[in-house]
Amino acid sequence: MGIILKRTRYIVMRDDGAIFCGLAKNYKFKLVKEIGDTAIKTYLSENKAKASFLSSWWDSKKEDFESGKYRVIKVNEVLEDGKID
Repeated sequence: MGIILKRTRYIVMRDDGAIFCGLAKNYKFKLVKEIGDTAIKTYLSENKAKASFLSSWWDSKKEDFESGKYRVIKVNEVLEDGKID
């Protein structure tokens, strides 16, 4: 099995460890243990993550990132070539 695609993305995490999830404006924060098959909202850059989150989440302001209420986390998405069972 080998890696055929690896890319950097950014996610928004709340101070309690919950991750910003959802599609089509149906967003919510979920703890990692509760995510299951839920889509995690990812962004192309740290700046896009902050700007998009601030415009889509009703209870957010720029100062929330400065205070640590929300933070942007860098993640890697990896697609591996492998046998499908």
